[in-house]
Amino acid sequence: MPQDTPSSPSKMFEMAVQTRNFEIELFWKRSLFFWGFISVAFAAYASFRTHIPELAILFVCFGVVCSCAWTLLNRGSKYWQESWEQKVGELASTEAEKHLFSKEEDVMEKGFWLKARKYSVSKLVIALSDYICLLWLFLLIAETFNYFAPELIQKLKSLGVVAIIVLTAIFVTLILTGTGKSQDK
Repeated sequence: MPQDTPSSPSKMFEMAVQTRNFEIELFWKRSLFFWGFISVAFAAYASFRTHIPELAILFVCFGVVCSCAWTLLNRGSKYWQESWEQKVGELASTEAEKHLFSKEEDVMEKGFWLKARKYSVSKLVIALSDYICLLWLFLLIAETFNYFAPELIQKLKSLGVVAIIVLTAIFVTLILTGTGKSQDK
């Protein structure tokens, strides 16, 4: 029996599976990298907010840029993960491989509250990164008004709190309805 060559279907399938797994691993490493920057930006913002507002605005701007980059990076990572998943599906040559990568198993019934659900973990992270980005943008707007028109910010404070609550409710609704695996295909 001849050895598998690098271009044989089984080697190509194996390489596609490994690359897909590598993309998933990179997704989490990249997210952790950005969480570090975002956490530092938030801590710096909180530290300088009352004492040196100009530096607080600088750190808010940094938080906006990091969050925007993070949300775009998450989408790019998701794209490559899905691209490699499609290659895996196309390269599956045996019925066992096709079954393994295409069949979704039934969820074990554990009651309404604690049962497993088909949410996409990467879509949840994308939604979280979008939310963090919007919060940073909100902070940037609030700090800009606070710096240039402090009397106006006092009048708009209640409106800002309501806006954050509404934004959060909308995001939670979108997360619950839009991050399921069934919407992927």
